[in-house]
Order: sequence, then C-alpha cells, then structure tokens
Amino acid sequence: MTEPEFTIQEHNAAMCRETRESLLKESDWVVLSDVTIAADKLAEWKTYRQSLRDISTHSKWPFLEDSDWPTKPS
Repeated sequence: MTEPEFTIQEHNAAMCRETRESLLKESDWVVLSDVTIAADKLAEWKTYRQSLRDISTHSKWPFLEDSDWPTKPS
C-alpha cells in the first residue's frame, strides 16, 4: 500500500500551522492569570495572538514569507 501524496499547498499549509502553533505556545505566558503586564502591552499581545490565529486567511496562505507573519510585540 502506498502512502498518500500531499500537494505542495497541503504541505505548506501543514508547515504554516506548525509554525503558528509554535508561536502561540511561545506567547502563552502572556495570557496566564498570574502575569502582571501593562494594559497596552497586553492588548498588543492579544492582537498578535489573534493575528496568528487568523493567519490562514492571509492572501498568500499557505505560501507565506517571513514578512507575512505578524510581528511579535517587544
């Protein structure tokens, strides 16, 4: 039995999803209940995280370039 072949688009989409999940995990700390952060910074992080969740609606999905990803707050 042969393994199913994936299209380039399916492969890229899977890779983009992995990157998104990794970036979301890296920023999980900001939404923990015991983290104290200024309201404006929290808003930046929430916007960043929502942008990551919405990345699959990007016009270049799933052929994203580094510059297409949202910028992590500093």
